[in-house]
Amino acid sequence: MTPPLPDQTPQPEQPTGRRRSRRRALSRWWLAPVAAGAVVLGTTVAVATSRDDPATAPPGATATGGTSSGAGDGGARSGLGGQPGGVAGLGSVPTPTPSPSARNGAGDAAFPTNRRTLPGASIHLLSGESFAAGLARSDRTYGPLRMVRVFYPGLPPSWSGSRADVVNRTVVVSFKAPPGEVLAGRHDSRLASWFASVPRDHDVYWSYFHEPENDVESGSYTTSQFRSAWRRVAGLADRAGNSRLKATLILMCWTLNPQSNRRFEDYYPGGDVVDVLGWDCYNSGGKYGRYTAPDKVFGPMISKSRALGKPWGLAETGSVRIPGDSGAGRAAWIREMSAYLNAQRPLWVAYYDYEVSGGDFRLTDTASQQAWRSWCAAPA
Repeated sequence: MTPPLPDQTPQPEQPTGRRRSRRRALSRWWLAPVAAGAVVLGTTVAVATSRDDPATAPPGATATGGTSSGAGDGGARSGLGGQPGGVAGLGSVPTPTPSPSARNGAGDAAFPTNRRTLPGASIHLLSGESFAAGLARSDRTYGPLRMVRVFYPGLPPSWSGSRADVVNRTVVVSFKAPPGEVLAGRHDSRLASWFASVPRDHDVYWSYFHEPENDVESGSYTTSQFRSAWRRVAGLADRAGNSRLKATLILMCWTLNPQSNRRFEDYYPGGDVVDVLGWDCYNSGGKYGRYTAPDKVFGPMISKSRALGKPWGLAETGSVRIPGDSGAGRAAWIREMSAYLNAQRPLWVAYYDYEVSGGDFRLTDTASQQAWRSWCAAPA
């Protein structure tokens, strides 16, 4: 176990007038009237996950996957894991019976209405594939993607030529550095330069230390250190004077489940520095052999985001294929999920297209690929 970092609590950065006005503008956009109700595709289905079962304790650490070659992997790792978890935001309460739509799938039918949010994905790389090539392959497969999720295992590399730069569209990008080092000012210069280099022609949703919960519980740092470090990084971002930079806190949906024994407020650095809430919510039904209804998976985080008056998005979501499913069942769940989320109008939804120790979430079967493509390729 890594010992806790020293408790250093310098005075937090205060939001600038630009941040306050930008936050008001973003909130006004998000709080516009939305369509009532979800588009329903077939009967609602349910899946249990390792987080659905009250008797099942959550894993003690985020799962990690192998590294991939490509542009801009980042640096200054400081011993912190870099790959996303893939199982970290799992689940809610199951209902018992899968519907006919989940059993039979929906083929490659077009999305039944206009798309109201930005669909995207993380980019899994094939052996020897560059990030640019992997991105192009994902664009061909899904339609193209309207946003992309980028992970850096440490501090972000120089923008030019990095993965976030190669994306060249709306990007949700996260990076890590130990809160103790951030609070000591060790990375101020590098982060300030990085924020200053971010382009101003598309939105960049940046997140310092996505999914901090397991690191806190393993003793790597405290929630107080995390909140204070987050505020310091937000202050550095403000200095860039770039209205396209959106400060995005990314937490696990599991953190909102009472069974997690966590408090959301422990990880919330404050509404004055957080522009957007990002969530990692999963449906990994392999253990129980069924799929969870979207309102059960996503309802709590939607309610929390709206209670705080914050726009929100899904930084990671997905499902493994349950045993015996050729892909038609997962495809039906993806269609139901995308219809449900489309009606809720998140800023963006990124499918977690990775294989990790917690399961294979990749959309490798044709039915699942077509299901995600139907939303990605739908007209806005």
